[in-house]
Amino acid sequence: MTLGQTLANARAKLQRRFSNKPNVIQTRGGATRLATQSMHPHWVVGRDLCMYRCESFERVPPGKRRQALALKLPVWSPFDRTGHHSVWAGGVAMVWIWNAEEIEAERGAGQHVALADVRVLPETVFAPKSADGTVLQACREGYELQHWHDGLLRDSYWLAERPSEDTVSWFQERQAVVHATADDDDQAAQSAASELPAVAERPPQFNAVPWASLKTPAQWLEANERALVASCLLALLLVLAWQETRLWKMRGLETAAADELIELQGDVTPVLEARNAWLALQRRNEVLGDILIEPSQAYLMGLVDQAIPSATARFHSWRYQQRELRFVVEDAQPDPIEYVRALQAQPLFRQVKTQPTRWPNRIEVTLRIAP
Repeated sequence: MTLGQTLANARAKLQRRFSNKPNVIQTRGGATRLATQSMHPHWVVGRDLCMYRCESFERVPPGKRRQALALKLPVWSPFDRTGHHSVWAGGVAMVWIWNAEEIEAERGAGQHVALADVRVLPETVFAPKSADGTVLQACREGYELQHWHDGLLRDSYWLAERPSEDTVSWFQERQAVVHATADDDDQAAQSAASELPAVAERPPQFNAVPWASLKTPAQWLEANERALVASCLLALLLVLAWQETRLWKMRGLETAAADELIELQGDVTPVLEARNAWLALQRRNEVLGDILIEPSQAYLMGLVDQAIPSATARFHSWRYQQRELRFVVEDAQPDPIEYVRALQAQPLFRQVKTQPTRWPNRIEVTLRIAP
């Protein structure tokens, strides 16, 4: 039996023995204690109280990605105080956000068992995880349409009632178009939207161990067992080789560096000038490229019309310039939060904000178009 199998068996026994901590789920209808128990107590935020985003930070250095996410949260969230949970897969973050004041108020009400060092996690991470495709997951309250790609939850859409076939088809077509247009291939987008796969349906399910919780030290050792052993052996070999060769190598490097410095002294200036000219040309090409990939206003208007939650809403003004879109909508009773949630669900829209106008039943929406 390998070390990994031994650790896995020991972990399973510990989970069975110590899985006696309570779990409480909070939805719009209030908080309820679950029958399933875990090794750690959890306060589960229902999917109906969460907003979801899947954002790429691959262009951000790895050491600054969590700081970049913290700067994005106030832009995404319509709440005064925002609670969140993020799951990272390389440079991509799966992020759930919720109203921290609402969650803390329910926890402080004292109607449930006191949970010390409780972990606040979204309901989705306790449901089964998928690899690829569209899934209709029944939640404690309502239903969640999930789109998975390469093991990542690329998009999520919550509904209070069971979605109709038209809604499911619209969600699938939106994902097909997003993946196809990512390759700038309109013909592929139309083909993908016309051949929609079947949607898997899953009943409500609450696993004792969330698939997105922090790893314990034993889990981390199990996942990195081979890498740790290989790293130790490699370090030992490198130390031995360095001890054998350090004296003659240092002398050879010193002589070579002195000769190379003499040769390069006359060549430094033209090389730097050529490098600076190349960097300036590259920056200009990037600016021109950003200008040329501006989406058409007809396409944007179609996306906005599709995302607006009310079928009776009407546009009163429309202004678009340099990837900033501002428009005024008239609705019977416009709900700013619902408008923000609906528009944020479109992958192309960022930094959605609303503000009232001087006319009744009208709101002004401002958003940024993603590059």
